[in-house]
Amino acid sequence: MLESLKIISGLLGFLTGFLFSLWWLWLPFFLFILLKDIWLKNSREKFVQQMKWVLLEVRPPREIERDPRAMEQIFTGLHGFNSRPIFKERVFLGEVQEWFSFEIVGLGGEVHFYIRALEKFRNQVEAQIYAQYPQAEIVEVDDYTRFVPADIPNKDYDLWGADMILVKDDAYPILTYPAFRKETLALEEMVDPIASLAEVLSRLREGEQIWIQTLFRPILEKKWEEKVKAIKDKLIGRKKERKPGLIEGEIVGLAKASREKVEQLFTDKWLEEKAEEKKPTPALITLLSQAEKDVITAIERKAAKVAYETVIRFVYLGKREVFNKANASAVFGCYKQFNAQDINSFKPGPRTITRVSYQIQFKTFRELYRKRKIFAYYKKRHLPNYSFAIPRYKPFFFERLPILNRFFLKVQPFVLNAEELATVYHYPGIVVKTPRLSRVEVKKAEPPAGLPVG
Repeated sequence: MLESLKIISGLLGFLTGFLFSLWWLWLPFFLFILLKDIWLKNSREKFVQQMKWVLLEVRPPREIERDPRAMEQIFTGLHGFNSRPIFKERVFLGEVQEWFSFEIVGLGGEVHFYIRALEKFRNQVEAQIYAQYPQAEIVEVDDYTRFVPADIPNKDYDLWGADMILVKDDAYPILTYPAFRKETLALEEMVDPIASLAEVLSRLREGEQIWIQTLFRPILEKKWEEKVKAIKDKLIGRKKERKPGLIEGEIVGLAKASREKVEQLFTDKWLEEKAEEKKPTPALITLLSQAEKDVITAIERKAAKVAYETVIRFVYLGKREVFNKANASAVFGCYKQFNAQDINSFKPGPRTITRVSYQIQFKTFRELYRKRKIFAYYKKRHLPNYSFAIPRYKPFFFERLPILNRFFLKVQPFVLNAEELATVYHYPGIVVKTPRLSRVEVKKAEPPAGLPVG
């Protein structure tokens, strides 16, 4: 045993020395990739800082007689702003895909709906909202995140927050609004999934605030479709077909023809196969249970609608004398209504949640760091732009060496389609009676025809 360990140790030492002796080959390449990514990150930060944003408050009508399908149409319309930069703009100028932030905010018991968008998209965003909610009011407002101290947490304020992530792969959908009105067609009897969240926000006391932002940007349809197809094929047991190249195809065809000729000369196998009809093998989909078929149908339904790369970020903050962590748990509970064991579920991201379990893990220092980080990310409406190298090397490094996730992949965007986005963010319908929800109080109407003008 000791001799074996010595041999292994000697081999490892030899390999390590051999690799270090070739530093002049791999070190320049490694430094080039590192410096390029640092430069690219810096150029992207400069580009983002030059963006001109506007914060709009949307005051929905008091009586919305429409289900979240109206909000789905808004999200579908916003997918048209997919101005993905070309290679030159992306690599040399640091340009990134634009994104939106739809926000629900509770300020001391008052519930508000905000949209943060680029100034150049303001007219188009307002047009999408007025098209579905003609009685709504949209006004430009100051950023509410500026009205609290910039150094939270401090001696007066505390904070709790996290990014939501999906339990399963994002090809699996969450429960969406059609499931909440499956047994009824009447809007008055529909269960509005935003109602519980609005109630939680409306019960905040003076000095308490809850901020929830849903950040999203369009994704490349081709890559998304390929990913969904691969997962669906895996579920039904369909093997991935690899198309051979031209030369490889010719060699395989020649070998197959030669084998058949040899069998014809020396055996009667070819006669027996020709005489007997091959029994058709049942389709793999027929061997699945109904529950498994329903999951595949749900995946196909999700892939059929336009999709966005999404981050859902939540922050609860307040003065220390009224700070109550139960409010944070209440928000997480509101998102659990979208969970389904057979498809997908939301949960707080373990690498962003502002909680560390044990003192031996530098609890105080790490919790303070996480709180400051998520507070800064929320104010910036941070949606990460990873280097092209991250997705490419993720299967090898980040899945086989999970410790790297702690250093690189903090924020984890996931894919939601327009229907899922409309489920987690929409304007409350007539069934929601939250008293302190910001709405349009008076119904607007056109003046009567023929009214004299003095």
